[in-house]
Amino acid sequence: MRTVLTPLLQLQRFFIPVLFILLIWATWRLIVRKDLAVGLALYACLVVVVDGFYNTGIFIPGLEKGSIRYSEVCALFLLLGCPRPPRSAPIPAGVKFLLGAYFFLMLSAALRAQPLAQGLFDFRRIMMPQILALVLATRGLATLAEYRRFLRWFGVLIVLLGVFCFWDVFFDINILHSDMLYKPEYYHNRKLGRFGSLLLNPNLMGAFVVLLFPPVLALLLLPQSWRLRAYLGAVFLALLFCLVQTQSRAPLAVFAGALVVFVAGPLGGLSRRRRLAVVLAAAAVLVMLMPGFLQHAVQRFATLETEQSEDEVSRAAMWLYTERLIAQHPLLGVGFGEAQFLAAMEQTDFRERYGRQALDNPHNSYLQVAVYAGIPALALFVWANLAVLFRSLRAARSPAGAGVPTTEIFGLAVGLTGFLVCVYPDMHLFTATLAPVYWLFFGLLLSLLPAPPVPFRHSTMKPSPRARSGGHVTRS
Repeated sequence: MRTVLTPLLQLQRFFIPVLFILLIWATWRLIVRKDLAVGLALYACLVVVVDGFYNTGIFIPGLEKGSIRYSEVCALFLLLGCPRPPRSAPIPAGVKFLLGAYFFLMLSAALRAQPLAQGLFDFRRIMMPQILALVLATRGLATLAEYRRFLRWFGVLIVLLGVFCFWDVFFDINILHSDMLYKPEYYHNRKLGRFGSLLLNPNLMGAFVVLLFPPVLALLLLPQSWRLRAYLGAVFLALLFCLVQTQSRAPLAVFAGALVVFVAGPLGGLSRRRRLAVVLAAAAVLVMLMPGFLQHAVQRFATLETEQSEDEVSRAAMWLYTERLIAQHPLLGVGFGEAQFLAAMEQTDFRERYGRQALDNPHNSYLQVAVYAGIPALALFVWANLAVLFRSLRAARSPAGAGVPTTEIFGLAVGLTGFLVCVYPDMHLFTATLAPVYWLFFGLLLSLLPAPPVPFRHSTMKPSPRARSGGHVTRS
């Protein structure tokens, strides 16, 4: 296979120049043309590639390297340089309260950390990118066409992830180099035949695919030119290729379930037959290009029992001890950050029982929220997401011609739901690269939802004498 693909190596020399050209063009579109769709796509690329993969930023004398992220500079231009688009419907006050209270409890947990500087640093590194992404996305885009254009330009990041993974798998070459490639989460998994592309961790890459494939597939189903359809088809295949190479159990299982929901779920204006036809066509292409991909993708399911054992340091053992910590600190948690979690775990008998230090996080995002900031924070997060997803389901069932972007809303809702399932056995909500992408698409979904209908009420007031007499008051 590698021999057949060797001619593609001639294209490698063009990758970095093309990336620089795209970066300069996107920066020009953002600063000069005030292009919000391209600017949001650029922001997401900077979060994943520059802030995450390269782990670099703007150096300020006296502060640590990367104290100001390049994505934050981009966000500043988006907030101050681009005019705020008009909204078709305001964000529900209840959702605003739930999200605001959730992030406030996270901040209060960071303020209770010991030492305080460590807690604030962890909050600034993990939570601030999420808040910033949510604020940018909830401003929305001017039109539905702008959202579709944003998603098409976001596809450039997906293609880059696919190309990096392709070169890594078949040619054993990293087309982009970073010190982050020496982290265990990348090279240890790579020795096992698992690839996480620019996200490094295969589990993060798998959750990224689950989050993005429904919106991309929904956009692919809409009427458009054959060139755009071919491009979106390539983006979708890049997502599938990356997912197969991760061999991540939870994302693969969730992907299968989300695909069934996408095909069979309620969606006004788009038939199930058409959705099924596109999925089957993509599967046929994948079978032709990657025969045996299914066996390769699911081979790690044979080791699932080791993750459920409580007799060794596994996810099940971490969940058990984390639940005990939550029971001891139900309202406020132990404080924000991995250092606070490890310090709390040292107060248990974990080291005595297993003879080693605990893992640096519970490997369950929901338990991580609760152990950091208490059960109320977890309740706020779950409530806010359920409220938005239920509204999305009602909007997606709107009939054709109702003026509701049902296809886009349904795709985003399925992707967000799948992601929320993926974070159950992992720490994706507390990553500086993937979590902001989640909140970016969460905010975009909020911006697309229509205003709830105002119930019609019959008036109980009696008509005035003037109204009964046609405008003239009668006298006896």
